[in-house]
Amino acid sequence: MPEIKSEGYTFSFGDTARFRQIVIDVMTEACSVIETEHPEGIGTLGEKQMHAAIKRFICPDKAKHEVKLYNSYGYTGAAENGHANRKFIADVLAENTVYEIQTGSFSPLREKISWILENTVYNVVVIRPIAESLWVSYIDAKNGSIGPRRKSPRHGRLEDIAPQLYFFRDFINNPRFSLLILMIEADQYRKKISGEKSKKIRSKKYELIPNSLDRAYIFKSAIDYNIFVPETLPELFTVKTYSQMAKIYGMDAYSIVKTLCHIGLLEQCGNLGKAAAYRRRHDKHTDNE
Repeated sequence: MPEIKSEGYTFSFGDTARFRQIVIDVMTEACSVIETEHPEGIGTLGEKQMHAAIKRFICPDKAKHEVKLYNSYGYTGAAENGHANRKFIADVLAENTVYEIQTGSFSPLREKISWILENTVYNVVVIRPIAESLWVSYIDAKNGSIGPRRKSPRHGRLEDIAPQLYFFRDFINNPRFSLLILMIEADQYRKKISGEKSKKIRSKKYELIPNSLDRAYIFKSAIDYNIFVPETLPELFTVKTYSQMAKIYGMDAYSIVKTLCHIGLLEQCGNLGKAAAYRRRHDKHTDNE
């Protein structure tokens, strides 16, 4: 895994070529499993191809994948009310660092990360892929045939993970916690919903397979999250103003503003009209200089 700087990293040709070969290897192995154990075909393994490919890119040594975690007393998980200990498994454990790949909500990881930071000496890196470029293919529900591959008009953005940061608000200022965002190109397979008479295609997500890497962003401290604070914000602003300038809308805007306040980049200071007012904090902990 190349060293990634906070201001962003563009993957080299070598990085991308290695990732593509990993995806080919993962898909080849998945197809073999599907043929022998899951004859119903693509989609049976959920999004494990994405998960497996990123694990191997981070660490090719499979012996360091899916590793049971122990605290200093040799116990795994957290005992509560006399019940058996929870079992926590690291996606990757390498060089004193736990890597967790998460394609969905960050919420399910909160308990696990909290336990690792409180009960072990490991660092934690959460890895989240975002499909910046997406190709979509539809699977016929009746015969399983796959239609033509088409470019989706939707583009994933770094801002897409902004509202999810609320679940990590208590970890961001911990020097042992980092967030790694991988901007990728991916193929999404969607299964058509049968019985629909509408001209618009009705479908559900079936499989997401990575194709190539584009860029990466690493967030190691609160300062790095300044990327979610638009430079054009006035000295005092409301969530509505933030929403318009950051292009993060609805309750998502409230969520990220609360997170930025929690980690010390913003602070609430009275009201503008009937709405709460906010401003940047400029101190030794958040100043970029």
